[in-house]
Amino acid sequence: MQHTSFEEMAALFALILDHVPIGVVILDADLRLRFINQRHAQNNRMDTADQIGKKPRDYLPEIAHIIEPKLQFVIDHGIPLLNQEIQSRNQTIHGQAIHRLAHYYPWKNKQGEVLGVFGIILDSQVDQFSESLLKESEQRLLNVLDNLFTFVGVLELDGTVSHANKAPLEAAGITIEDVRGKKVWETYWFAHDPHLQDKMRECVELALLGHISRFDMQVRMRDGQLMWIDFMMAPLRDSLGNITHLIPSGNDISQRHHDAEALAISEARFHSIVDSSDEAIISKNLEGIITAWNPAAERLLGYTSHEALGQKISLIFPPDKIDEERRILHQIGQGEHVSPFETVRIHKDGYPIEVSVTISPLRDRHGKIVGACKLARDIRLQNQQRSQIQRSLQEKTALLHEVHHRVKNNLQIVSSLLNMQARKVSDDAAKAINECQIRIRSMALVHQLLYESDNLSNVDIVDYLQQLIALNKTSYQDLQGDIDIHFECEVGAVSLDVQRAIPCGLIVSELILNAFKHAFKDRQSGRIQVRLSAIDDQQSPKLIALQISDNGCGLPTSFAWGGRQSLGAQLIPLFVQQLRAHLETHSDQNGASFLISIPC
Repeated sequence: MQHTSFEEMAALFALILDHVPIGVVILDADLRLRFINQRHAQNNRMDTADQIGKKPRDYLPEIAHIIEPKLQFVIDHGIPLLNQEIQSRNQTIHGQAIHRLAHYYPWKNKQGEVLGVFGIILDSQVDQFSESLLKESEQRLLNVLDNLFTFVGVLELDGTVSHANKAPLEAAGITIEDVRGKKVWETYWFAHDPHLQDKMRECVELALLGHISRFDMQVRMRDGQLMWIDFMMAPLRDSLGNITHLIPSGNDISQRHHDAEALAISEARFHSIVDSSDEAIISKNLEGIITAWNPAAERLLGYTSHEALGQKISLIFPPDKIDEERRILHQIGQGEHVSPFETVRIHKDGYPIEVSVTISPLRDRHGKIVGACKLARDIRLQNQQRSQIQRSLQEKTALLHEVHHRVKNNLQIVSSLLNMQARKVSDDAAKAINECQIRIRSMALVHQLLYESDNLSNVDIVDYLQQLIALNKTSYQDLQGDIDIHFECEVGAVSLDVQRAIPCGLIVSELILNAFKHAFKDRQSGRIQVRLSAIDDQQSPKLIALQISDNGCGLPTSFAWGGRQSLGAQLIPLFVQQLRAHLETHSDQNGASFLISIPC
């Protein structure tokens, strides 16, 4: 419509359009009617002359409030409005209901300036059958929309809501009457947030220009609850490509948004842990390219993350360790476990750094190994301290060896002095001194074993008892005739600390001595048995049984531990207490038996 003369335009339209079964009108920029064909004048129940030069409010006051905003929109924006339903249920023209379908096009001059509006109006009486089919089709479409979970609406080109499906209405607890006829930004879903309202106005403007807007936003739902939706505003075009309506739609993404927030929090926590870690954390792909480099790695190796990322991991390897990296990457790629190990890396300044390395595979979401994560810890100070500790331990070990050696020698000197003293005393006193010597030798034997062993705190009780029994055989062979001492062991290695090994040896010596002295009177032969076995029970700690028995005459009926019959009867309960053990005594005419249960 490039003509600028109303007279020429009117004459042309009068010849062509006066007898077609559709209404045709031309209005100028002031909304004054400049042309109306006979068909539409008849639909308005007025003569043509009574309408020319007037505004719709003057000749169609019943529906002017519907028509004039649409006409003004076309003039202001230069955009056509198509398929505009004009209906007023409560207003009529000479008793007939108003129901029309209008198409409004901008009328422009050659310079593109809008001079007015060219309108084509179809009255409901023109084709009621077609209208019925159209309504049926529209209703079918609305039924489909109402059964969608997706939020869908239909807007006029000025942003006025004409329809919304059930999903957003039910979610918000409102009805279509609450939103129909309102600007979309004034509806319940968006009215709670002025910024969101501005965003919706912007979306409408962009849609009029043919652009699609899409973003996530929060809309108001039932009881004021906010829901995250994936929102989209898109223009709807007819078969000729003209924009007829705007379609807002949305999908509930509350769970997705919640998951995204949780993931973001998790990632932030992970990055915080990685960044605050004192251990260097370095990731690489299977080609050995560095993909992650935390601040601890910067401090340890001197390279910033900017310098390290994207570089080959060999950047920090000494030349003699390159094969080590190839082997590790191969193991990781094959899914093999790589045990933690100690190695050397090179600082940016060129000096070596001793590190402890732990390597784990990195997998994608399908479980495929795509790289490795390496934790490296500086162990230079640790190795220095370890060396110092080893040197100190060696020194202390040598010192303890010397201490045990000197204690053993000193006890042997005491035993030798007692032996010399025994030559100058009576026979009874000599016997008492001899018994003391045996006790001293039992103690000296412990220190001798410790001196000869690498373990300076515990004594192998099996070895100790074997040597102690051999020592007792030599010491007591003059006290009695043919008395045999037999040792039987039914356990493996058993260790006792020094504080308990000595009383254990003294108990064995005292009981063997008492058997030699009292169990075989008036007899030339006899047997003493020392037996070491495990006690089968579920108690903790485990118990071992040390049993000393003989086939002599048994204990006297008046015997009692702690009594004054002998020194041994007084000492043995004390030694048992030091062992934290339990003592059981059995005696009859076939001999005596002593069972000591020792925790170990």
